[in-house]
Amino acid sequence: MAPDLASSASSSRGRSGRLRYAAALVAVALAGIGVVTASPASAAAALSPAVSPTSASVPVMVVLDASGSMNETDAPGPRIDAAKKAVTSLVTALPADTKVGLTVYGATTGSGASDKAKGCQDIRTLVPVGPLDPASMSAAVNSVKASGYTPIGNALRAAAKALPQEGPRSIVLVSDGEDTCAPPAPCDVAKELKKQGVDLTVHTVGFKVDAKARAQLSCVATATGGTYSDATDADQLTSALKVKVDYAVTGYAARGTKITGADQASTQAPLLQPGQYLDTLAKGADSSGPGLGTGTTKFYTVDLQPDATLYVAGTLVPPARPGGVDYFDSRFLGVSLILRGPSGETCERASKTEIFNGEKSGVPSAVLVRSLGPKNASKRCPVDGRAVLEVSRVGDAFLQDALPLELVVRLEPPADTSNVPSAQTEALPPVAQPRFGPPRSIEGGTGFNDAPRLTSGVTYTDEITTGEHRFFKVDLLWGQRFAYVIKEVGPATPTLDRPAIIETNLYNPLRQPAARTGDTNGRFWFTKDIDKRAFSATTKHPVRWTNRTSSSLDLKHFQLDGAYYIELGARFKQKTPSRTRYLITAVVVGTPEAGPVYQPATDATGPTTRPDSTDATVAPTTAATPPPPGDAATVAAEQSSADSGGPGVLVFVLIAALAALVGAGATVLVTRARRTPPDGTQA
Repeated sequence: MAPDLASSASSSRGRSGRLRYAAALVAVALAGIGVVTASPASAAAALSPAVSPTSASVPVMVVLDASGSMNETDAPGPRIDAAKKAVTSLVTALPADTKVGLTVYGATTGSGASDKAKGCQDIRTLVPVGPLDPASMSAAVNSVKASGYTPIGNALRAAAKALPQEGPRSIVLVSDGEDTCAPPAPCDVAKELKKQGVDLTVHTVGFKVDAKARAQLSCVATATGGTYSDATDADQLTSALKVKVDYAVTGYAARGTKITGADQASTQAPLLQPGQYLDTLAKGADSSGPGLGTGTTKFYTVDLQPDATLYVAGTLVPPARPGGVDYFDSRFLGVSLILRGPSGETCERASKTEIFNGEKSGVPSAVLVRSLGPKNASKRCPVDGRAVLEVSRVGDAFLQDALPLELVVRLEPPADTSNVPSAQTEALPPVAQPRFGPPRSIEGGTGFNDAPRLTSGVTYTDEITTGEHRFFKVDLLWGQRFAYVIKEVGPATPTLDRPAIIETNLYNPLRQPAARTGDTNGRFWFTKDIDKRAFSATTKHPVRWTNRTSSSLDLKHFQLDGAYYIELGARFKQKTPSRTRYLITAVVVGTPEAGPVYQPATDATGPTTRPDSTDATVAPTTAATPPPPGDAATVAAEQSSADSGGPGVLVFVLIAALAALVGAGATVLVTRARRTPPDGTQA
């Protein structure tokens, strides 16, 4: 390790960074005192780090049967019209960033004996796989006429060639009959693609098919680790197609400023200032090695500041739905974080590994926490300066798949905690189970980045498909905790003979699993008989800064106010995917209490980020608690009337920010109004 690792801690912060930061403060300050009219979203954008959304979703090619039999009028109406309606309905429901294409067969030739040679090659890609363009897709669908043969095997080969040649990808095939052009037989083609090592999953829908066609389409799906479903009318086809494509494409939405870590440890490795970043770890570990093994490793640097607390969360994103995973062949996927000092010594480390098998999966997220206070001064690792962060991929799951890596870096300033209540060492009695009220529609997030915020006491309704994970977040102020209840209301489409297991998890603002009490075991959903039991869970402890001083991990996981995440996950073992509707309600309880008074960091020339926020940057403060969780500008607007400092304090913030804009490089310490506790005293 290079000997100059502890040098140049502040070299990357220049005058341009201070000017941009001051401009962001101006935007929030003006919005808070009403000097200008600005929407919370626009002001929040000024504070947000630049991020490049990257979806872990799987590119999918929809293959549509336009053979002559699709003209039969038993859908009711022509089958081809039902198919067109299903695809048109699909494109209006898919997320805008979905990568999808359309292939049809049998649309340009006849179905007579003399047409067979050409008919068995009558396969056209009408829409190449790419970002969803609803207008182009709808126009292409409307142009289709059913007339020819059913070359399913050849269509599978053509669709596979039209998809990207690397990474997971899927085909969703809709057919009303068996292949009329074999050889090649469809199931043989599916097995051939799998033997070639193509990371391809085929999902099939049989539309009014007989037993022979059903067996053929089921074989195609099974051979590639995909799923098969029946549809007997237009409505069922529309629903089945939506479920299949959603099942194929939905995955964790990875986000962050794109960065490429170094291959070797060095002080020249990319610097991770507070914010969120996105990189890629290309390969897993060779399963023939000892233990879990280490795959791709990358290196970065981070700046340390005395008396601050460094947080680094590393999240490794698995494929959206790993098809064909054998329950008896468990694989491991994990991420390891190591913070190293100037001579390569280990200062801090963290790791998280998940098991992947035929029923269960998770998103590995390791969290490294490093206190840079006086208690660490005697250690060889620095409390000031620059350190190297080593990030490794662990395990042999999805060995050859390049997987997205999110890195979230936070630097919490030193704090005066003299007015903060002591840690709650004993778990409090459970919060009463929330009640369901009139539901509002909501769309659960795919992960931490796009989790929607739940309002306390409001009931929401959403849908989930087997194999999906839904995320929501609940905001907690100091002294608060919460309870949630989730229940299936159905109906499931289609209903499953064997239920899928649903589970819930809870994460703190640092993406660490957080302890709960109550009913957290699995529930059995997606069947005709709806599970009457509800998930009902409550957090054990109120959030307090002093919880970090406890030896209990349960308490330490509630050391920060901010966004706490609820995850609802459905296992993916089922061969037939199903979708069902559920209700969710969360209730926040507890009177907000005094929090820490954050002090300015040693280097106050640049911003410090909240450890519980992925979308806002805040100023170092001399006598303030950070704002409550949420978009910074929204919080500023909501809190302005309650701030005990009144408009005068915000005016000072504005003046200080303007001074930074016009000054000759002078350092400005910014003061933010404190929150007022219930007794009216200053926190």
